Amino acid sequence: MNIAQCERPERVFSSTGQCDLTSNHAKFFAYPIQSRGAHHDNDPVVYFPGTGADAGGDFNRFAFKALPIVEKDGLRFSSHLVKQDAMFAQAWAIYQEAFTDFERRSLFEQMQVMRHPRYRFSAVLHEDAVLGMLGYWDLPGFCFLEHFAVSAAHRSGGYGRRVIRLLQRIARGPVLLDVEPFGTDRNAARRVAFYNRLGFRYCGRPVTLPPYAGKTTEPSNLMAWPLALDREEHEQAVENIKREVYGQRTSVPQHHAV
Repeated sequence: MNIAQCERPERVFSSTGQCDLTSNHAKFFAYPIQSRGAHHDNDPVVYFPGTGADAGGDFNRFAFKALPIVEKDGLRFSSHLVKQDAMFAQAWAIYQEAFTDFERRSLFEQMQVMRHPRYRFSAVLHEDAVLGMLGYWDLPGFCFLEHFAVSAAHRSGGYGRRVIRLLQRIARGPVLLDVEPFGTDRNAARRVAFYNRLGFRYCGRPVTLPPYAGKTTEPSNLMAWPLALDREEHEQAVENIKREVYGQRTSVPQHHAV
């Protein structure tokens, strides 16, 4: 049994069913559950208990932000970090090292977006070592993986594959991410090949997402798991990302396209 300590004052849903507590000094207990993503293997994922597919919106939002996720071999995602958390500095250093200037937010902008209820910024840990970071969004109809990196000291150790597999198993729907267009350079080709091996499908339609504050932007392409996106699904996904992640107003009617 895994126990996580949560010290931020939020509403608590306890294992006993009480729901009017605060999270100061509260403990949450993890139990193995059936994998949601049965597309790959049956490795159990340790996830904190809800009430199944019919869990209330309040609990889903709370669990998405506040509860750690652990695989059977000990790799885990921390709960959503804030600047005051001890692991934030290590995760932030990996983020800065892994992404070029136009690919990342400033610290100020990151502090703002971390308040968004749909966004989770987690450290990736194994045996108490911070070996990576993960920033992703629980958007209508799909999960959008915005940033993911393994530290330079832990690359080529199979951790990247394990992190993505774990995300696929706990995601409540398809997983989308954006990559540099295939053929841009050798690194871009390697990234596309990496995600291809994990079941992602390259959409092949260029997309230019809004820049971060004070930054430039470049065209990219979406990849989707477990199925490729058709043209309508692609357009809808891009609109959802622009609206939710970048706060850009859109004029396209919203549907659950993926």
